[in-house]
Amino acid sequence: MYKGSLIDELIATVERAETSLRLDPEQESKLAYWYTVAQNEIANLNLELAGVA
Repeated sequence: MYKGSLIDELIATVERAETSLRLDPEQESKLAYWYTVAQNEIANLNLELAGVA
């Protein structure tokens, strides 16, 4: 019989998944650094290719 706890079970599952995938602060700072580098590289690439057809 349905107990009405489906939403609670889904929320608990998502919370467990988020907890298991959390990065430590050092990994987060490295990821943020490389994300910024990648954004700058893409911006520079777009500027270099602006006149190319």
